[in-house]
Amino acid sequence: MPYKKSELTKELVYKAALELMEEKGYREATIRDICKRANVSIGTFYCYFNTKSDVIREIYLSGDKFFLESVAPELEGKSCYDQLRLFVRYYAQINMETGLDTVKVLFNADNEWFCQTRPMQNVLEGIIRRGQASGELRTDWEPGQLVDYFFDLLRGICYNWCVYGGRFDLEARMAGSLNLIFDGLGV
Repeated sequence: MPYKKSELTKELVYKAALELMEEKGYREATIRDICKRANVSIGTFYCYFNTKSDVIREIYLSGDKFFLESVAPELEGKSCYDQLRLFVRYYAQINMETGLDTVKVLFNADNEWFCQTRPMQNVLEGIIRRGQASGELRTDWEPGQLVDYFFDLLRGICYNWCVYGGRFDLEARMAGSLNLIFDGLGV
C-alpha cells in the first residue's frame, strides 16, 4: 500500500508542476507554487524530484522508453527510408500525445534535456548507421551529425507547431519535410 500512495503523490506533484509550467512558463513556476498547488510540503517535492528540470525529465524518460520498447522493434526488416518515416511519424505522435501546452513547456532555454543524447536519438542513429552500411544513405556525413540535423528539423517543426497554437497537422508537416530532404540524403 505505501508504494501506491507514494506513486500517487508523485503523480500529483508531477501534474501540478506541469499545470503551473503551462500556465506561468517554466521559469515562473516555482517549487513553492508547485507544492502549494499539489497541497504537499516542499520536502515531499524533493522526495520525488531534485529540481524542476527533473519533472521535465519524466516526459523524456517516457518517450525514450516508448522508442526503445515499441518503435525500435517495429523498424526491423524495413528499408532505411521506411524506418525514417516510421521514426518521424512516432516522433510527431508522441509530441501530439504529450499535448501542445506541455510541448510548449519543453521548448524553453533552460531545458537541459534538449542537449543530451538519449535513447530516442540512439534509435535514429541506428537507422542512419544501417542506412549507410546498406548504401541507402550517403556516407560523407557522420551518423551523429545526421542525427543532430534530423532533430534540428523535427524540433523546429515542433517549435512552429507551438508558435502557431497547433493549427497544423504535426505528423503531416514532419512527413512532408522528411520527403523534401530525402533527395539530399540519397546516394
